[in-house]
Amino acid sequence: MNMEAQVTVDDIRRILDEYRIGKKPLSKLLGWGETTIIRYLEGDVPTKEYAGKLQMILENPSYYYMILEENKEQLTGVAYRKSKRAVVAKLLDTKINVVVQYIINRYQGFISPTDAQALLYYVQGFSLALNDTALFKEDYQINNDGYPYLEVFRWMSVRVPSVLDLGDKSLTEKEERVIDGVIEAFSWYGTRMFSAMMNREKTFFKISRDKMNNKIISHDTMKAYFKEISSRYGIETPEDIYRYPDKWIMDLKSEV
Repeated sequence: MNMEAQVTVDDIRRILDEYRIGKKPLSKLLGWGETTIIRYLEGDVPTKEYAGKLQMILENPSYYYMILEENKEQLTGVAYRKSKRAVVAKLLDTKINVVVQYIINRYQGFISPTDAQALLYYVQGFSLALNDTALFKEDYQINNDGYPYLEVFRWMSVRVPSVLDLGDKSLTEKEERVIDGVIEAFSWYGTRMFSAMMNREKTFFKISRDKMNNKIISHDTMKAYFKEISSRYGIETPEDIYRYPDKWIMDLKSEV
């Protein structure tokens, strides 16, 4: 966030609209005088501190969610619920974000953006192998940053990780089983290990191009690989996924 940037009247109107909150309730939520937002809409210029806070809310829905939860007693029940529905919808506007939020919930917020990348890779791979369908539409990208799901990495990097009630954004039981299976499979070894596995496996794949000419590992390529892995290690259900990291560690030790 650029703290020097000035928040405009249109920016403030966007906040009110996107988070479904009124002018006075927003002022109260932020701990300001209840006419503060009204004055800004009428032309008063926010201080640098207040402008920075409004800019952060505009750019980072997680920051607004945190403020909303911490200060919800400042709002009526109706206003709180309406605004919460709006911010959760904004946070979970894509399937991959729903998957990431489910992962964040499982880790009670204690999951880094880097570790989440490896989890996304493995839940996608085993979903393709066991359920014959992609869990989310995004391809594994090959880029200079080294993160296969770069937009999610950036999204998580500016968030304040917090547990959210997924509500009607929840996943199917089959989808949850795959995610849970991956998390349980790697829980014995820690998150660094499966990041190392992902980076090593990347060298095995054939690289292709998407419609925008970006380098990717396609869903078909991942599906073939994880189908072979599942067959080799007798992985027939998500509860069997643990066999893969167990065997991978054994094979790695035998190479040393």
